[in-house]
Amino acid sequence: MEEHKGQILERVVRRRHGNITELAELVGYDRQTIYRHFKDSDLSDVIILKYAKALQYDFRLEFPELMSYSSHVAEPLSEYTPLTVADAMKEIDRWKNKYIDLLEKHNDLLSRIKLLNQ
Repeated sequence: MEEHKGQILERVVRRRHGNITELAELVGYDRQTIYRHFKDSDLSDVIILKYAKALQYDFRLEFPELMSYSSHVAEPLSEYTPLTVADAMKEIDRWKNKYIDLLEKHNDLLSRIKLLNQ
């Protein structure tokens, strides 16, 4: 009988990380949820990717359909650079202005609709 997704996940988890309590903290699920995942024959890709990140394990051999998510399995931390405070403040202003602009356009459209319905 062929292993289902939950059984494959359990095999990898037990081989790579034997402590379910620690894994629960890493992956953000409680222990009961992890055990339910082990019994689930059709786990979603999102759940499997969450375990992949927590375990730092590439499940693409077991689940070839995850190939389209290759960038989510191991994010290269070296590509991230922290912003300076000045740059962060500029980003805040940029997003605030973008929000205000969109809000004004939205209000303008609502006004036009109201005029058309009169």
